[in-house]
Amino acid sequence: MSSATKRQNILQLIRNRELNDHIRTKYALKSNLNYKCISKLGLLAQLEGHQGCVNCLQWNESGSVLASASDDYQVILWDPFLQKVKTTIKTLHRGNIFSVKFIPSCNDDIVATGAGDWSSHTYNVTTGKQLRSCVCSQGRIKRLAVANDAPNVYWCASEDGCISQHDMRMSHECPTDKSKNTLVTVFSNSGKRIEVKCLDINQLRTEQLAVGANDQYVRLYDRRMIQSLSSVDVKCPSFVSEYEANNANKVNNALQYFVPGHIHSNDDNETITPKRLKNYVITYLTFSPDGQELLANYGGEYVYLYNLVNRSDNAFFNISKVMKVPRENGEGTSTDLIDDQVPVPHMTLPDKVVQLKLKANYLFEKEDYTAAIILYNEAINIHKCSVLFSNRAAAYIKRKWHGDFYAALKDCVTALKLEPNHMKAHFRLAVCLFELDKFRDSKMYLDQFTMKYPSYKTSAAYKSLYSDLLNAQSKNKDKSDGKKSRETSDTSNFLDALQIQRAPKIAFEKYFCNQAKDYHHRYYGHCNTSTDIKEANFFGSQNQFIVAGSDDGLFFIWEKNTENNLLILKGDTSIVNCIQPHPSEFLLATSGIDNEVKLWSPLPDDVDNTCIVKSYSTTATLNQRRMLADPFEVILRNMRRTAEGLDHVDIDAIRDEYGIDPLSEEFNDCRMS
Repeated sequence: MSSATKRQNILQLIRNRELNDHIRTKYALKSNLNYKCISKLGLLAQLEGHQGCVNCLQWNESGSVLASASDDYQVILWDPFLQKVKTTIKTLHRGNIFSVKFIPSCNDDIVATGAGDWSSHTYNVTTGKQLRSCVCSQGRIKRLAVANDAPNVYWCASEDGCISQHDMRMSHECPTDKSKNTLVTVFSNSGKRIEVKCLDINQLRTEQLAVGANDQYVRLYDRRMIQSLSSVDVKCPSFVSEYEANNANKVNNALQYFVPGHIHSNDDNETITPKRLKNYVITYLTFSPDGQELLANYGGEYVYLYNLVNRSDNAFFNISKVMKVPRENGEGTSTDLIDDQVPVPHMTLPDKVVQLKLKANYLFEKEDYTAAIILYNEAINIHKCSVLFSNRAAAYIKRKWHGDFYAALKDCVTALKLEPNHMKAHFRLAVCLFELDKFRDSKMYLDQFTMKYPSYKTSAAYKSLYSDLLNAQSKNKDKSDGKKSRETSDTSNFLDALQIQRAPKIAFEKYFCNQAKDYHHRYYGHCNTSTDIKEANFFGSQNQFIVAGSDDGLFFIWEKNTENNLLILKGDTSIVNCIQPHPSEFLLATSGIDNEVKLWSPLPDDVDNTCIVKSYSTTATLNQRRMLADPFEVILRNMRRTAEGLDHVDIDAIRDEYGIDPLSEEFNDCRMS
């Protein structure tokens, strides 16, 4: 812990755990993990035994056993400390196994599995005998979940859009009992059922069920109140306003959506440009051990952390709270540069923060924006002030990585909350809105800016933004006029029978989408486009680190609060999908396209760590390109060119660039999307 006054010895920690049921083994009883341990993390052992991609890993509660399951239809239970096989279960699955869980309160003697053959099974670990099989699902089962206070029960997320609940103590017949087992059916905001990819249960508040699917929204259900959602009267789209007025609290307690603000589908009637049209998938989500945070890994996006206690509104909503009626005029320096002075009078920054800011400003001027952002992150973690948020926003705007403009917008809003007269934050806010295609709002706040700071109408930055806004608005007007000319006057047939049938679901989804909360932190540098089972997890005795795999065969470790990358390690020849921290030891288990399970632990000082990748900036930049150019689209495009006789498929180039062999069986077996 951070101070000696908070430090407890081992006996105190054990006693606290015995007296408080909310303290689980996830809270390490060992000494706190520190940054020296992170820097020395290396490959401890490779566990060999599978004959296919290892798609899932799971520790038992005590951490004495590690379960793995694979495309070879086998579950292997390992002794992680002796690094040998304890038991092998040859399952009766006929599809790749995507999830394995120990059933609670069964002495680690029963495991549940979910697979691509649309079935979930349970097995006795000692005998290897199948105890139960359920084939109710109409899609691949991608993830299982259990609750520590619910013995003999497990939940399934399947690609038929359903979350099902299974109690091993109750008789069950497939498929006649399917509706009885279905807890939730997930629909998109277009009213269509969508594939569910992952789920998790909050072990400290087991009524909370988080669901990730083939869209951008994390759904957080209260299992006690799900029935109240199904009884809501949604006979027509107008229910939204009625329900908002009468039952909003009840509904929002039963279901809450979370989404990064820049991929929120509510466009406020702005024109949706092609760069904003994208399909999303949430490949993994998990609650923090203290139950107060939710981590989600997005395919084609980043890893995002949502705070469940202090839930954040998105930045677009918050702008109206911080932007007041223009006051008296102000003066300042060039808006093209970062701030060197502190705009708040009589504020003294800690010496450490001043040093970090000066170094970051220097790196900004050298156009090393990523390095500057890392230092601003450190400074903000120590002391929050408007100049740091505004400067970091400037670095985001200059760097222009995916998601940077929205992150910059969030920083501008925060800077203006702290200092409403922060001139550069005001101007940068207008820049961010323009880059996020919010042209109308950008123009409005730019006009406010010139009223407040009229001398800046002559600056190059203002003239450039103003010109870009006029051009964008002109193009949008032409597109809008063209669209109107193509529309028929008969709008009575706008909704066909199917759309009318979906209208209640559309209205229902629209309500919750509009209430969605924003992310608290984001973690980037990796790439997640090639598989839909890629994980991200909390790590550390105080959950102070975030870990996730990547399509380039690497896995990344970030500091949770600063978002800074601490370490990159080579974990697979192709893709790291699974990354599961030990419940109490400083030990990680990873797996991916390779047949082996890998264990990671701090290495001695005299051992050369050959798995470390040292250049974060270069690695992250390459992964930005991979993320924005899906490798499977590249492969399909090359194949189309081959069919047309225009070119040949450069297999070697694809292998080198993406770590995937398009001719291998693994390409089909491990794509999983």
